[in-house]
Amino acid sequence: MNIYLIRHGEAEPTSVNKPQEERELTKNGEKIVKASAEFWKNYVSEFELIFSSPLKRAVQTAHIIKEVFNIKSDVLPEILLLNGGLTEDLLIFVSTLGVENIAMIGHQPDIGIHISRITGANKGNIKIASATISKISFKSSPVMGEGILEFLIPPLIKKG
Repeated sequence: MNIYLIRHGEAEPTSVNKPQEERELTKNGEKIVKASAEFWKNYVSEFELIFSSPLKRAVQTAHIIKEVFNIKSDVLPEILLLNGGLTEDLLIFVSTLGVENIAMIGHQPDIGIHISRITGANKGNIKIASATISKISFKSSPVMGEGILEFLIPPLIKKG
């Protein structure tokens, strides 16, 4: 099984005028996610399922990835990808899905925490930039601390 943990693209700054859950991707964030996802095709053959935090910026990121990879299934909301979701619960969830390649779009610091805990660095937290993808593979079913970090690709910066 392969789990691809992805941080959502560059989002609008926090504002008292807009609730946190409604913050959107910036235009530049959209461009970077699209360019990055196109580049990821060099390393990722497919995503069978794509899950996203229900927050708007993550859902927007997921839809861009869905389009670039021509994923037929819908983007599925998953509350475990909100900040505060437990890594153990995330692994239990993915183990029930019966597929090999799962994309999951979430937020910092949790994506970094999940990467650390899944790969065995229990106290670690990898700080990753917006629109970064990581691939974690398992020889069999997903078990905490036994994931293999195969790659961590930062965003492909596209000017203009």
